Amino acid sequence: MDIDCLKNPPPLTVFQPKHHDHSLTLLSRLVTFTCNACGLEGDRNPYVCLQCNMMLHKDCIDLPRVISINRHDHRISHTFHLGQGQEDWECGVCRKKIDWVYGAFKCSRCPSYAVHSKCATRSEVWDGIELEDVPDEEEEIEDPYKVVNEKDIIHFSHENHILRLDESCVTDKRCEGCVLPFNGDPCYRCVECDFILHKTCASLPRKKRHLLHNHKLTLLVDEVTFQCRACKINSNGFRYKCEEGCKDKFVFDVRCSSVSEPFRHDLHSHPLYWTLEGSKECRACDTETKNPLCCTVCDDYALCMKCTTLPRKVKHRCDDHLLSLRQGVGNASGDLWCDVCESKVIASECYYTCQECGVSLDIDCVLGDFYYLKVGHIGPGLEVLANNGVTRPLCSGCEVRCKFPFLARDTTTQEPVCYFCNINCLHYH
Repeated sequence: MDIDCLKNPPPLTVFQPKHHDHSLTLLSRLVTFTCNACGLEGDRNPYVCLQCNMMLHKDCIDLPRVISINRHDHRISHTFHLGQGQEDWECGVCRKKIDWVYGAFKCSRCPSYAVHSKCATRSEVWDGIELEDVPDEEEEIEDPYKVVNEKDIIHFSHENHILRLDESCVTDKRCEGCVLPFNGDPCYRCVECDFILHKTCASLPRKKRHLLHNHKLTLLVDEVTFQCRACKINSNGFRYKCEEGCKDKFVFDVRCSSVSEPFRHDLHSHPLYWTLEGSKECRACDTETKNPLCCTVCDDYALCMKCTTLPRKVKHRCDDHLLSLRQGVGNASGDLWCDVCESKVIASECYYTCQECGVSLDIDCVLGDFYYLKVGHIGPGLEVLANNGVTRPLCSGCEVRCKFPFLARDTTTQEPVCYFCNINCLHYH
């Protein structure tokens, strides 16, 4: 026996009437078995029902009966026998097969939805609250806007004015919600001021469950500069935040909060899932990423959240056309060079290109660190500016001409004026 079991020996018998009608007895020996509660194999000390021949892992005795998870809109309940109702049961978290002979969590409203017992009770998925005997009352969530007529709405983020639908928005302004350009997308414009929203951003729910967090998230629209926990990008658009005791660390921008499963990306032929498989290398930027979106068909294909939410189309001053996100496969035929920094573009990673002119650009050169921040003041003594002048300002950090589309300026100094081209230059000045 190890020291922990010697000091706190496990009980020899356990009675859990919620799970099983009979007492369970500890079998203190090495024995290969499959746990009836979770379907995983074990090799020592199971709890056994001497009347039913049921065997359980020690940590499966106290499995919750009814829970809510961030992958499904309804409650799910644990069962010891999933049954043959579905020919190929697939776990709603890891997307692997579930053996119907053993236990799992199942939705009573959705006949085909089930989750492995261990997957459903992971801390990234479940909030740890047992809901058995708790009434299943659906929370009434207020709509994000009130309809005035076929084209006009009043959005809760801009209640004093009416927003009017524009089916093909062409403007230099960017969305107040996701801080992305419109490029002809449908939008809602304010009839009295320059407030503007993507149609999809205007429809964002005020509360939602999302795979990024195990609590329900609330949509906040006050203009605060924050760093998204999922993609690590700074923004001051709309954000989803956990308001159930998780403090300020669980904040997500609306781009990451809009990623849903199955996620279909233009650059990959198969759907992607957040399977929680641990660290993998992102195929778009070659960085090691914890719990990326993964392809269940191609074992080696994964995307970090930053690359998952890259804009598909962008406008850049180096070309008159919209640039498209592109990713090569294997070795490219011929070398590609970034037209901004003149460095070699790795074709197997993501980059932007013009299909008509053949221009190729690095992701960083096209976006930079301040792309997702609204032009204007973002904090005490700091503002974001568009880098669209005749000459590019000299960065006070790296002392090189700023090449990115947006830059920051220190408003506390007038002479000399201090510009910064990225976050590193700003922090280390």
